[in-house]
Amino acid sequence: MTPPPNKFLDLITPFDNVRLDFEQNFSPYYRFHLSPDDPRPHGFIHPNTVASMPWPPSVTIDHDARTVTIASPPPSPPSTPAARTQHINSTIQQAIDSAIEADVFPHLRAQHSEPFLIPGARGPSPVHVERFAATLFGIATRGAHMTAFVRGFPQERGGLRVWVARRSRHLATYPGMLDSTVAGGVKATDSPTACILAEASEEASLDPALVAAQCRPTGVLTMANINPVSSLYHSEVLYVYDMEMPPDVLPTPGDDEVDRFELIGPDEVISRMEAGEFKPNVCPVMVDFFLRHGIVTPEEVGPGAYAEVCSRLRRTLPVPLVPDQAE
Repeated sequence: MTPPPNKFLDLITPFDNVRLDFEQNFSPYYRFHLSPDDPRPHGFIHPNTVASMPWPPSVTIDHDARTVTIASPPPSPPSTPAARTQHINSTIQQAIDSAIEADVFPHLRAQHSEPFLIPGARGPSPVHVERFAATLFGIATRGAHMTAFVRGFPQERGGLRVWVARRSRHLATYPGMLDSTVAGGVKATDSPTACILAEASEEASLDPALVAAQCRPTGVLTMANINPVSSLYHSEVLYVYDMEMPPDVLPTPGDDEVDRFELIGPDEVISRMEAGEFKPNVCPVMVDFFLRHGIVTPEEVGPGAYAEVCSRLRRTLPVPLVPDQAE
């Protein structure tokens, strides 16, 4: 018997579209290992990337085991945890530099980008990869999303409306689509909260003091995505924040990434998500917001479907998020 449709799960799965047993059934992807001594895969690399990437000599590829492994650093001088981290970062950067110089991958846009942390890596300092190259290595990327809302709308479900951003049409990714009030990728050197504070000022012209006082961390979403066009895999860790806005404070575009902001009710948000107007990874953020605020309830979707949606928003990822040992 076919189960009844679950529209909220249907809003999540276009982005969280990787089978739940991917860690065991990852073919045709290659597991990316940061060291021969670390058995944990930190990414999953598409075979076309494995074949096309100008790998430096310190990378070993095992086609039978489907692994890409960064070799240990030379034994002389004696290796230290800091030296091993530097060796890993240098190896990854050599591959990216060569790929950019040869213009191997169009989505790198032949340019460098800010560093993203590789979560779970061992060592005393961050292991990182450039943002544009993150999906080539199939790592877990970190993002931060803030949903700003205004109360005082009794005609709306939950009595509130949500500020959503309309992305500028000139952006390279998802031009013209609807987005969270404030969102950004978390750089290797930043905390999620620092990212939100910076993006709220830059994108929405919000007073940093107001955001610091009103913005609240509300949890983390974990998802896994295979891009339907490129087939590149990546895990996604989204730190989510809520901010109740005073009615007289209006977000306004502060840079050229946002065209405008719209204040809309939950039912309109849901209908526009169903119409495909939202950036794909924003739909789980909005669904999570509605669950936490009691706007979407077990009675509306059914207890089983409700539990399924809640669990899918926080799936177990096939890559580590914390180091397994101290160095």
